[in-house]
Amino acid sequence: MAMNGEIIQQRSSYRQGLVLGLTMAEIMLLLVFCLLIAMATFLKREQDKRVIAEQKLQQHIAQNQRDRDTVASLRENSAVAEKLKSLSALTDPQEIDKYWRELVDSQAAIADLEKSGVSIREVRNRIADLDKLKANGLDADKAIKNADALSAINRSMSKPGKPPPSTLEILETIERGSASTPGAGPSGHQWPPIITLSDAAGYSFRSGSAELSQKLIDALTGKTPEEILGYIKKYDVDVIEVVGHTDEQPLGVRPTNLDRDLPSVLKGTSTISTLVPTDNAGLGLARAVSVVSVLRQSQVLAPYRILPLSGAQLVNTDETLAIEGAPRDDPQRRRIEIRLRKSVPREITSTIPSAPAIATPTPMPRPRPAQKPQPLSLTPPPKPVRAPLWTPGN
Repeated sequence: MAMNGEIIQQRSSYRQGLVLGLTMAEIMLLLVFCLLIAMATFLKREQDKRVIAEQKLQQHIAQNQRDRDTVASLRENSAVAEKLKSLSALTDPQEIDKYWRELVDSQAAIADLEKSGVSIREVRNRIADLDKLKANGLDADKAIKNADALSAINRSMSKPGKPPPSTLEILETIERGSASTPGAGPSGHQWPPIITLSDAAGYSFRSGSAELSQKLIDALTGKTPEEILGYIKKYDVDVIEVVGHTDEQPLGVRPTNLDRDLPSVLKGTSTISTLVPTDNAGLGLARAVSVVSVLRQSQVLAPYRILPLSGAQLVNTDETLAIEGAPRDDPQRRRIEIRLRKSVPREITSTIPSAPAIATPTPMPRPRPAQKPQPLSLTPPPKPVRAPLWTPGN
């Protein structure tokens, strides 16, 4: 029994020693881990210090290089070198500091220009170009606009695989275009074409009347307003002139009501069939009024002025005077011409106030002298002679 007690006691001591050893080992491992954490923190701090020191070193190196470049540029510039020599005798530190700051600012500006891809030589050349433009009466904005226009002309005239056109070629093309432009007047303006609705093309009126045929009504309410609007937008015009032409067939003698009824037809209060022209001039005007009354109902032509005119029988189809005196049936000359033009603004003239009129006394009428009584005549008075009626030839 005594031996068993000793064995049990020895086993207990062994266990206690083992636990104590393991505990000491854990404590040592914990201490080593703490030391590693502290070492890592220290190394990180030192690494940050090294990075900051390297950055400062790079900044100092860059500043040193800029200073060297500044000194080198100052040595190359003789004017600045002379200025430095003149300032070397200065004893005022403020003047020296001010001049040095100006040099540093100019060097910084030069560096910014070089970063943007512009050299000092290019800047000087551009300044010289601006001086030339000013000497020719141009500024930078006008020069840019002219350059844009020239580039647009080059793009329109350039052909694939060929060099861009020269300035001389551009000028020659412009001259040829202005000289050979069809329908252009002396100022180079292109006149709108004349729209003709002739009797020969089926756009007829009843003989001696201004009433429209159905084909002419369909044209005036259909394609003709759109055609007129297209020419208005293309040629920048705003006045529509409708000219009525006739042939030289005379009309019979009859009373006319054009002076009285033309305004009412244009207003739409009377029909065109009520007009009675007495000659070809009136017939041409009545037919023009008939066409105008239809065109005025078009919504697309509402913003524009539409004027009726008469060419009577005096204008041929080739725009020459019809003075041959050929009273024949000519469907080509019985026509409606629609001409377009630009309105002319009224000139504003200054009026000088006139001096007030001096009132003059109205002379009193003199009394008529008393007429002596005439003796009665026994012969009948003579009959009035009537003028012979004029009748046109056939």
